Amino acid sequence: MLSVPASSSTCTLEKKKIKKNVDGEIQEVEKEWSYFELTGFEYLTYQQYLQRVLQIGSGLRKLGLTSDDKLHIFGTTSIGWISTSHAAASQSISIVTAYDTLGPSGVEHSLVQTECSAMYVDSQLLKTASEPIKKSSVKTVIVNDRTIFAKGGELEAFRADHPDLKIVTLEELRQLGEDNPVEPNPAKPSDLYCIMYTSGSTGLPKGACITHEALIAGVTSLYTCVEECVSDKECILAYLPLAHIFEMALENLVMYIGGTLGYGNPRTLSDASMKNCAGDMREFKPTVMVGVPQIWETVRKGITAKLEAASPLLKNLFWGAYNWKAFASKNKLPLASLFDSIVFGKVRELTGGRMRFTMNGASGISDGTKNFISLVVAPMLAGYGLTETCANGSLGCPLEFSPDAIGPTPCACEVKLVALPELGYSTEAKVPQGEIWIKGLPVMTKYWNNPEETEKALTPDGWFKTGDIGEFNAQGHLRVFDRVKNLVKMQGGEYIALEKLESVYRGVQSVANVMVHADPEHSRPIAVIMPNEKVLHEKAKELGVDEHNLHTVHTNPKMVSFVLKDLQGAAKRAGLSSIEIVTGVLITDEEWTSDNVRTIPIAGWLEVLLMCLLPGTPHRYSEAEPTQDHRTLQEGYRCHPQEHRLVIND
Repeated sequence: MLSVPASSSTCTLEKKKIKKNVDGEIQEVEKEWSYFELTGFEYLTYQQYLQRVLQIGSGLRKLGLTSDDKLHIFGTTSIGWISTSHAAASQSISIVTAYDTLGPSGVEHSLVQTECSAMYVDSQLLKTASEPIKKSSVKTVIVNDRTIFAKGGELEAFRADHPDLKIVTLEELRQLGEDNPVEPNPAKPSDLYCIMYTSGSTGLPKGACITHEALIAGVTSLYTCVEECVSDKECILAYLPLAHIFEMALENLVMYIGGTLGYGNPRTLSDASMKNCAGDMREFKPTVMVGVPQIWETVRKGITAKLEAASPLLKNLFWGAYNWKAFASKNKLPLASLFDSIVFGKVRELTGGRMRFTMNGASGISDGTKNFISLVVAPMLAGYGLTETCANGSLGCPLEFSPDAIGPTPCACEVKLVALPELGYSTEAKVPQGEIWIKGLPVMTKYWNNPEETEKALTPDGWFKTGDIGEFNAQGHLRVFDRVKNLVKMQGGEYIALEKLESVYRGVQSVANVMVHADPEHSRPIAVIMPNEKVLHEKAKELGVDEHNLHTVHTNPKMVSFVLKDLQGAAKRAGLSSIEIVTGVLITDEEWTSDNVRTIPIAGWLEVLLMCLLPGTPHRYSEAEPTQDHRTLQEGYRCHPQEHRLVIND
């Protein structure tokens, strides 16, 4: 059986007081900092995993679920999430996904629209799911109570609030299936596997309908791009949201090649949030690391921040080796890796020391960060795909590396460019450019209960209009450089690409996250940023600004000018044109989350943005190694050290 968590907390909480802007007033508030203490990874062979999946599938049937039902999955990435999804598939039960970062309204949208009769939910998310469940068709709730984020008491409180529901833990469900086994009920290729909701960047999230055939074609198609450079000896850390097609395709691809999956979490990747144990990367020692731009930006900033605190000798040694490797790699000179073990070895140890290559997905990354990670950590590849295409579109391959593009097209897809003359993109140009359209087995069938959006997205002959703009290079590899809706016509008639600019500005040391705003009535854009508080805190001390007052740090003209110059310097180093360089910056006080960004009054944002762009700007806005038999390869997961342990024998 699986490990059982202890009743005590799975993390150490330390409280610190910080100054924060609350409803326009500076208040001293208490903030909790979490430090985790975890065991090493435990492993399941594929045979053990299959048994677990079939038992959970039998348990679902015993609870009364049939192929007519839909199971909503709302939880963090874990072995519980993926095994429940496969268990549902074993009985032809469709799943519906939701990001674990959603608030009640976001969960309610997908839960109610799809009329789910059952829900899988992590115990720490029960409070978020409680009200949406009351408004839904859900009769059965499966609770994963074995997460490191559970504080205790959530399940009992939920049971008391929902006496009419059938509530079981995931382990009880597995045991129910073990005691009442039934044969699998295989799905037909055209049966619905999943309704996966998009992130909702252009309005309410839309549910993309993915068939069993589409997922299998998508995963095996991606495999053809990398089959010559991966093997069943790969160890890949799983920590991105499984509710995102990028992670779902990745984990199924790892299983397809027989590799090892180790389940981690963004909060436990490094040693920074750990006590008496290593972070997930050092503990698991992955051979391939997959991430999104914000993860890679954080890694780069963490390394460069440590360098700033180092001695002049060490800094000169690092950047000397970095510049040599960049020059040698670009010019294909020998001995490009001459200083790897001496200079970059300590950095690579932080990622486990076995990294062969890294991969970026989900959105574009700045060239500066891509080059930094490639030279210091491991070569970075890229992937491009969408929810609607099962992550298919283009995938980088070490054997077909293109520095100026993503890579080849997976074999199950056709990709074409459609001219956008009104935006200046032509397929007849020397380098063909246009909107990317994709066709093939991995493409969704429709958006759930949304015929209007389906008609906009799919042509009668099956082409999906991605809304992304791209070009093909001489090797036929795809490069994606923006979205149609991210292009803004400026006052002078030129277009700028917001996503491209955000990827550059996000790499600035003083920035944690950024939104670039532009409009046709002005000649240059401005930036709204969530700051890197540590960098601003240190700069405030240097400039004589009260670093203990968060609001003052964010509004002081010296600080705003510092951040703006930081942004403008990055723009010039990246070779941006003058109309792409931000002319003003707004520093926000609150941390950006999926909930609070949507609750900020639109009128308030517009007023602030216009203030940045117009003359007479107020002072706040400035212008200027597990060893295992890979024939029975395994899935790793971590638990709290006080959990009852199970020795798993191969």
